[in-house]
Amino acid sequence: MKVLLLEDEFMLSRSISTYLLKCNYFVDYFDNGVDVLETIKNTRHDFYILDINTPLVGGLECLKEITRLYPEVPKIIISAYHDIDNITDAFSLGCSDYLKKPFNLKELELRIAHLTSNVIPIADIVKSPIISLSEHYTFDTELNLIYYDGKLQEFTKRENTLLILFVSNLGRIISDENIRSFIWDGEFVENSTIRSLVNRVRTKLKEDLIHNVRGFGYIMRKKEDV
Repeated sequence: MKVLLLEDEFMLSRSISTYLLKCNYFVDYFDNGVDVLETIKNTRHDFYILDINTPLVGGLECLKEITRLYPEVPKIIISAYHDIDNITDAFSLGCSDYLKKPFNLKELELRIAHLTSNVIPIADIVKSPIISLSEHYTFDTELNLIYYDGKLQEFTKRENTLLILFVSNLGRIISDENIRSFIWDGEFVENSTIRSLVNRVRTKLKEDLIHNVRGFGYIMRKKEDV
């Protein structure tokens, strides 16, 4: 199942994306509404999770456009706002449920399961936990393990965590700060340490799956983009 997540708090978006990946959901996450509005013009997802207060364009404006384009697709609004006006606006614009921050990720999973119980998914990934990264590489999202021609590839715990970050964000640039937050929980580490970790993983991979984007970070491209 393909999920679109709009959330500008990186730690929260990371937690949601990682958790849903383990639940066999593929997550496209965005930190601003402008990119969401551009994406939904040509791409339909099975589920939408939208924060109200996001940069450039807010979640409610995105919700309005998503409802216009895909009225039958379930949508959850997440927000720290607890006032009735925001809740009323969200439901009037087509949201299916409203989840107040902070919330338990298991509760989010249960609400998604409930809202999609009668929805036929459009993504093949709902039928299989296996993501195809290339002709030879696959990633098992249930076990969080990577395989080459069906053979398990060995990585250290930290290296494997980095692979999880990239697989969770296929086609998106991952900065040093993203890696620092995801792997070291925001604890300060030198950029050279981060580069060393990325280089170790790239060296162990038999194909050039992780690419350097000069001045921005790294990217693992979607198979169809390779």
